[in-house]
Amino acid sequence: MAIKQLNSQQVQPDINYIINNSDIQTNLYSDGLTNLLSWQPRVAAAVSLLCKNSKAHYRPRFMLLKASESEFFFDLLKQSVKTNLANSDLGYSYYFSDNKITLSKAKSKQDNFAVQDSCLSATVVDMEKLFGCVRQPENNPIKLQAGLVHHANGGVLILGLRSLLAQPIVWTKLKQMVVSQTFEWFSADDSHPLPLSIPTMPLDLRIILVGDRLSLAELQEFEPEFYSSSIYAEFESELSITDSQQFNAWMNYLQFISHQLALPKIAKSAFATIYKQATRYTGDQYYLPLSIEWIQSLLLNSSYFIENGEIDASAVCKAFEQKTWRENYLTERFHDEFFTNQIVIDTKTQVVGQINGLSVIEYPGYPKAIGEPTRLSCLVHFGDGELIDIERKTDLAGNIHSKGMMIMQAFIMSEFAINHQLPFSTSLVFEQSYNEIDGDSASLAGMCALISALSNQPIDQQLAVTGSVDQFGHVQSIGGVNEKIEGFFAVCQHQGLTGQQGVIIPASNQRHLSLSDEVIDAISSDKFSIWTVEHVADALYLLTGIPYKDENNISLYKLIHARMQSILMQDRKHEGWLSRWKKIAKSTNTQ
Repeated sequence: MAIKQLNSQQVQPDINYIINNSDIQTNLYSDGLTNLLSWQPRVAAAVSLLCKNSKAHYRPRFMLLKASESEFFFDLLKQSVKTNLANSDLGYSYYFSDNKITLSKAKSKQDNFAVQDSCLSATVVDMEKLFGCVRQPENNPIKLQAGLVHHANGGVLILGLRSLLAQPIVWTKLKQMVVSQTFEWFSADDSHPLPLSIPTMPLDLRIILVGDRLSLAELQEFEPEFYSSSIYAEFESELSITDSQQFNAWMNYLQFISHQLALPKIAKSAFATIYKQATRYTGDQYYLPLSIEWIQSLLLNSSYFIENGEIDASAVCKAFEQKTWRENYLTERFHDEFFTNQIVIDTKTQVVGQINGLSVIEYPGYPKAIGEPTRLSCLVHFGDGELIDIERKTDLAGNIHSKGMMIMQAFIMSEFAINHQLPFSTSLVFEQSYNEIDGDSASLAGMCALISALSNQPIDQQLAVTGSVDQFGHVQSIGGVNEKIEGFFAVCQHQGLTGQQGVIIPASNQRHLSLSDEVIDAISSDKFSIWTVEHVADALYLLTGIPYKDENNISLYKLIHARMQSILMQDRKHEGWLSRWKKIAKSTNTQ
């Protein structure tokens, strides 16, 4: 059996050695580390291709970048793009004389349509901001106002995709002008044409469209052929950590962001605390966030609690404590339902066919998930082998939940119904659940409850279970493992820790653990345990104390098989008596 009890070091790796032996200050301002794209090689390669100096008619004009549309990110991206661009021309200028407008090359940046920068950005644009406009004040001469396309002519323009998708006409005109490399003046109101002819302007512009996955999908649906002619790249939101050098690079990345925000340096003492919150955010001990928004929020909130001129461990801890306290009202109200026995959870006895499952609840508009212990119960009665999923029967089950229940049923049928139909029918339900349930993370708990009911062996209610299973009984990983463990721990702590309470999770979820200090302290002092399993048999042994299969000793499989044979024998005897009675009745009717 692959059962493993985790200690506090396995739950939360100790990275203090890496931090204390890293050199984060020397590398901070060295060449290559003051550029955002130093940590994004794929995006850097795409930007380099977009900005490459080649024949104007053959180089790509558009780049699609999957990233967040924030002003700070746009500023950092703009700085990085500029390092790939050569100095552009000054652009053009319009001159007015005798009701006639002429175009010539600009002589200085003060000219009306001169280039202002080689790279400009905007998260939100409209027709006027992007293309400029023609103004004709009453009884005054015509005035031309420049837009972003003019100020960035010859360079790169970074635009938020969400704003463009909300204005299809703006996007269509922009694409037409960039492809044709010509800017043509037009009237925003079709009923009022331009008062006079305005010369077109040569346009040498490359566009980076930044948007999230939904915005990119909408663009792909709107213009599927556009993807084939554009450069695509993704701003990687996470950094894989496999050695100390990569962790050191991540620490330098945080220092770089702090410097760009004009905040104090981050003290080495802060990185262990930051690491813990970072792995909780990514949900993986071996991935750390590169998300600009998350890091920006972390550093800004921590800067409010600075005492010694640096963002140290104390400042970071206070920032997270304040954040947790501000956001915790709904969680506390939810836990009160368990503490006041409005929702019943048993954490001390042993019950046949009942188990504590674990799930998470996500409320619309609430910034975090809440771990919820859930009581699953299973009853067995004489029948035709049907597994009655009450949630599904009452239309309270999502598709993934239904899939998990069907997989569980397939495993039971494969294990026990070899030459005949199961003589039992079973009913499985999530007790005190009044909303739709989805996901397959309760399928391991459901299977354990079912086998407990079939074998008539009690389950230790001091343990809670989460995990999905396949048709062969292998336990598979699930999401929200930290919230689930902490939710059950809160209930156990309120009811009194016995030292035997704990949680069973899939072995593959060990790398996702990033638990609160309270839970880790309880594990260190042997008041709470976390077990990892790879097969349903491992979980059943922990829950019942009896092996699932054992050739030499009593096992759950033998108990279930013996119970089935007993009922089948009784059924045959009943059928034998009934068939003899039917024959006698038939012969009497014939006479």
